[in-house]
Amino acid sequence: MNIEWGAGNTAGVRKAIARLQQVARTYDIFLEPVTEQLIDLVLADRTAPSRAGRS
Repeated sequence: MNIEWGAGNTAGVRKAIARLQQVARTYDIFLEPVTEQLIDLVLADRTAPSRAGRS
């Protein structure tokens, strides 16, 4: 998701999110809170969080 989002590939991001959510439902697992936050952010069409300090 992060790679597609950084590349500006909205369709790729949405496809990755859909697949991730499908797998989570299939295996009855919970996503990490940071992943849920990223999904919410992306689906709300807001800008990406700052990448400052990351390498």
